[in-house]
Amino acid sequence: MEETHIQQLLDLERQKLAIQIAATEVWIDDKVKASEGRIIAAVTGAITNAVVELKGDIMDVRSELRGTRAELKAEIHDVRTELKAEMVRLEHKIDNHLN
Repeated sequence: MEETHIQQLLDLERQKLAIQIAATEVWIDDKVKASEGRIIAAVTGAITNAVVELKGDIMDVRSELRGTRAELKAEIHDVRTELKAEMVRLEHKIDNHLN
């Protein structure tokens, strides 16, 4: 074989290797992008689930607070009623004591 033929064969082999390397890089990039997509989907799903759960917890707490508020209002009303009755009783007692 002549020197030029050997050189041409070496050039062709280099081109072949360059094409194989480029194809491998594209394949790796595709795999990385696919992995990134799966990771993003998984993280997004986890965050979405956490937000939904947190929203449910917040709604439960709000409901409990409403119930507690209603109970406190009722208790305050009862205490006011008792205090008014006690004030009336004490006023009668004072009036009876003074007269």
